[in-house]
Amino acid sequence: MLEKITNKIRNYLKPRLIDLYQLFKEIVIFIIGFVVFSILIQIGILYTLIKHLYRRDYSLTRQLRPIIRSATLAYDGLANAASGELLNDLLKPKIKYGKWHHTISAVTGINFLFGIDNKFRKLLDFVLGKNHCVDAVTDEMKCYYGKNN
Repeated sequence: MLEKITNKIRNYLKPRLIDLYQLFKEIVIFIIGFVVFSILIQIGILYTLIKHLYRRDYSLTRQLRPIIRSATLAYDGLANAASGELLNDLLKPKIKYGKWHHTISAVTGINFLFGIDNKFRKLLDFVLGKNHCVDAVTDEMKCYYGKNN
């Protein structure tokens, strides 16, 4: 009897411990990546500024705009992964938010292409540029979601 109970407990706990270990690994990788990438970003920006100020060929728009745009798109993808469930409940889209390899812009754009438009897409297009959401949709997304919907 006691052996049955311990086996049930063991079978119950084992998958949860594996999940906890996977989460712990992801957190450690995140912390290391955050530190390393933050240092690289700072060194890269300083190098770019110093190099072009020294050569006196500095163009603020030409040099910093791609950096800022990349940061915006990185946050777009992070926001999609973090708030996907919230956006799915609020917007009721045909294609769901929340996949880590998509951005909010791309998912909003693919929903627009399949006939579901909302004010959120209009806001993103206003802030990030005309037709940004539709332009963010990759050919793979069009092909995949075109076949599966």
